[in-house]
Amino acid sequence: MPTLDVRDRSNKVIGSVEVGASVFERPIKRSVLHEAVVNYQAAQRRGTHSSKTRAEVRGSKRKPWRQKGSGRARAGDRRSPIWRKGGTTFGPQMRDHSTILPRRKMRIALRMALSSKCAEGQIVVLDEMALDAPRTKLMASLLAGLELGGRTLIYDPDSSEGFALAARNLPNAKVVGGFGLNVYDLLLHETLLTTKAGICQIDEALR
Repeated sequence: MPTLDVRDRSNKVIGSVEVGASVFERPIKRSVLHEAVVNYQAAQRRGTHSSKTRAEVRGSKRKPWRQKGSGRARAGDRRSPIWRKGGTTFGPQMRDHSTILPRRKMRIALRMALSSKCAEGQIVVLDEMALDAPRTKLMASLLAGLELGGRTLIYDPDSSEGFALAARNLPNAKVVGGFGLNVYDLLLHETLLTTKAGICQIDEALR
């Protein structure tokens, strides 16, 4: 079984924790990870883009002139797409962009993303991660002490509001908790930071 070092706030190794090989040593398939990322990004789209068809634009449905004899091209109404201020043909409409990804495949993709982080040594496990107060300065000091300068994904097993507030103004840090862990964030951030309780919680949920 793979083993992860447990560190204190001064970045010293004080122990270790065993995790499941089925979660942290799984063979990685880029196609499955790509499918999970596309699914996540599609679900984030608001889908509010919209254009009016000829049935929705303002204007009379009266025939502007007679069909024959005027010398001009025949026209049915002023809302035609070929007219100025007319409707749009095949324009964007409001819709839901989200796709369906089977739950089993999503769990497999999460295991692969965690296995990738574990293989590259990008998982940092602390003995405890509580802050004295929900202050950005304290969070920045914690990350600096662990020498985490790049993008850091922080998994808080307790989902405490104060912890999220402390990291909210840090551009390279994001806090997730509970069911907020996803493949997109794991691949986007360079390091996953959590506690011993947090890594055990992830391990148990994905076995």
